[in-house]
Amino acid sequence: MPCIYVVNESPRTGSNEASLSPHTTLPIDQLQPNFKVAVNQVPTPPTINDPVATDDLLDLPETRQRRLLELRLWHNYVTVISVPFQPSSSTAILPQIWNNHMPQIAMRHDNLLYIIYALSATSLLRNAPEDAELLTAQRVYLSLALRDQQKALAQFHTQAEEADALCFTSILMTMNAFGSLQERVRHPYHPPTDMLRLGIGACAVYEEALKSARKFPSSKIVTFIENQPFFCSIPRMFDEEHRGPFVGILGPKNAQGVYEDSELWNTDVRQAYEYTLSYIGTMYTAVLNEENLHQICTRIAAFALYVPKKFVDMVEELRPRALVVLAHFFALATKGSAHWWVGQTPMREVQGLRRIVPLEWQRHMRWPLVMSGLEPV
Repeated sequence: MPCIYVVNESPRTGSNEASLSPHTTLPIDQLQPNFKVAVNQVPTPPTINDPVATDDLLDLPETRQRRLLELRLWHNYVTVISVPFQPSSSTAILPQIWNNHMPQIAMRHDNLLYIIYALSATSLLRNAPEDAELLTAQRVYLSLALRDQQKALAQFHTQAEEADALCFTSILMTMNAFGSLQERVRHPYHPPTDMLRLGIGACAVYEEALKSARKFPSSKIVTFIENQPFFCSIPRMFDEEHRGPFVGILGPKNAQGVYEDSELWNTDVRQAYEYTLSYIGTMYTAVLNEENLHQICTRIAAFALYVPKKFVDMVEELRPRALVVLAHFFALATKGSAHWWVGQTPMREVQGLRRIVPLEWQRHMRWPLVMSGLEPV
């Protein structure tokens, strides 16, 4: 099991607890939100599966232009990305890891260095969506990071810093994947399964490296996770109690305790839904408990790492229940919208999911729409 982080708040819904309750049974509001998603003629940042041609990869000569680009990306990481929150005294170690340790490790491990460059390009594209140099940098450095992450895993010698580099690279890849969703084309709408699948792959690398990292007292990734309350809840993350507020999505059970809907008779399918809803339930509890923004965003980013592969398969198949469950995740993710890599993505994904969820399932979309600020309470 893996993980992640980062910060900030969305003003979308009121603080009234009643407005957060998934048990609200108001009639479906047919109002179509008028939310502009794309700017005309603006190039769309690439998805995580966009191929990078060999010529692109080789087009990285040691030139003044490249040095200035990398300085620009590094400066943005140091001054913007690595300082996303004001720490409390109990979490003061986290900014040290972001600001000092992670850059130092990146100087010796190209997989981490390249994903820092890619993430920084994604950040800068928020204010310069037509910058051709940044669009190319985003694609090329992500491809180089993926390539060098595989190399680093193949050559892994279980040294503390190697494990740290693998884990931090996996974390930043997941953030970058989420951040790259902000300007993606959503007409026609298709769920962001590429982002979810990248998280599954990053999870496998993360867990393997973390096992080795735990052997070293000097490991920065171990310090990183031990100083965040989110990770303390991992052993019980998928407990039944967490999905209690959302069991209506699964439907009623018969006298023998078996779900009446035949879709849930398959064990793999049922467990994929139950585990995903349990994770979403922990997010819901965190929001109700007014957990700090850093931890809320940790939960948002970690979703792609923990979500069952079977659930992603069902989202890709456009199963109505899976789409509704995904909408509940994005609705809660709006609570991190003030942070740049979350932004307006959750609201836009809920909008898109609303358009493709069948009519008979629309009643289950009421809560995500209210939670996202797309419909009145």
